[in-house]
Amino acid sequence: MSTYYSIYAEANVDGKWYSLCPYFKNDKGEAKTHSIFWAQSAFWDVNNELEDHSLGCGIPDDMSDGLREIFHENLQDEMESWGGAITWDKYYKGSIYYVNFAHAIVPKVNKDKPYKYEGFVLKKELAEFEVYEREEFSEWLTQDEYNALTEKQKRQYIFHRWNDSYGDYWIYRTIADRIWTLKGLFAEACDSDIGGSLYQGIEDSQIRVYVYRS
Repeated sequence: MSTYYSIYAEANVDGKWYSLCPYFKNDKGEAKTHSIFWAQSAFWDVNNELEDHSLGCGIPDDMSDGLREIFHENLQDEMESWGGAITWDKYYKGSIYYVNFAHAIVPKVNKDKPYKYEGFVLKKELAEFEVYEREEFSEWLTQDEYNALTEKQKRQYIFHRWNDSYGDYWIYRTIADRIWTLKGLFAEACDSDIGGSLYQGIEDSQIRVYVYRS
């Protein structure tokens, strides 16, 4: 059975944590907090790297109200597991950990480089790549290699920038981009509402990221 990895984030403003996650109403009119990102097996390597930066596991006492409502209300209630009945608190300590965004995720991406690779690829393969019929290119050329081709050969290639589909850089970059966007929107919306000015924005170090494995 495949593991699902769900990513959530919250920001600390003036000593209090606030959820940065999207908040929607479903088709039944129920308000639900949605994860920032989720994945299955492709996240395995990233999970192992992030866990090395873990600040703690389970649900901390100061978790934001917006995230806390996602999880079981009474942590001392029991649930059935493979080894028998355990409390929800024990279950979450084995399935949730959290990291500091600035220390664990931001160093994995270059904010000025959205794509890991760039070069000249075959036009036919790029067309397949863009409609998900191909996951990787059979070859790609640097600028010098492209320059060495004949004019006829050059017509088969096109310059392109890309990330490996569901590769580690793509995963880190997607999570980081979404958090950067959400923290900016949160600061703009709440600047005058929650005490203390957010005019200067939220620092990456003020953000806590949760990984929930289910």
